Amino acid sequence: ARRVFAVEREMEEALSALRDVDAGEVTVAASTTTGVYLLPPIVARYHARYPKVTLNITILNSHEIVEETLNWNLDFGLVEGDASALPQGLRVEVFAHDELVLVVSPKHRWGGLPAILPTDLRDGQLLMREQGSGIREVIEHALLLHDVQVRPLLTVPDNEAIKQMVMSGVGAAIVSALAVQRELTSGDLVHVPIAGLDLRPELSLVKRTDKQLSRAAQAFCALLHSGTESEERVYDPE
Repeated sequence: ARRVFAVEREMEEALSALRDVDAGEVTVAASTTTGVYLLPPIVARYHARYPKVTLNITILNSHEIVEETLNWNLDFGLVEGDASALPQGLRVEVFAHDELVLVVSPKHRWGGLPAILPTDLRDGQLLMREQGSGIREVIEHALLLHDVQVRPLLTVPDNEAIKQMVMSGVGAAIVSALAVQRELTSGDLVHVPIAGLDLRPELSLVKRTDKQLSRAAQAFCALLHSGTESEERVYDPE
């Protein structure tokens, strides 16, 4: 409890020191989960505190975000997946974890089961994101630990399209729990546990190790950490 209080106090002090930011521009790219489901309330708080700062936010997959960050096109990026495996030249700060869940239509043959095994996913039932998606990499890696190689039924580069197809009875999907809260509550989708599979990928902020962030960008980072369950873990490859 003392550590949590100390971290909260440090974040508030950092935000207080940055309250005089009255201009600037911040360019960020975020993975779908972070950009669509986590950032909106943080962006609202940021605009309330710093109304004269321009925010440019793009939604890309994690591979594209890393490339854009390394190419100096972003102040920083927000990615999903194993942060320790990212390329050299990036400073990586883990700020939260996602939770991935298997969902199906209530009419799907798995819909009434208490759980399935990882090996059940060998039969080509999964709709998956495109190559380069952090979520896809997490799923493939987790299943390989169970000697399961994924053969997607369909590859779809959009979470909303995946949800609509699954609700229509097309296969199954492993997606962020944040993306399907409403559909699970309404009963349009059903969560089917996968026995023995750990699907809690890291959400990380990445920036070049040799890039000095503007005060406006520093303020956004501080607000991001204060608005999530930041773990204060940093990967800084040589």
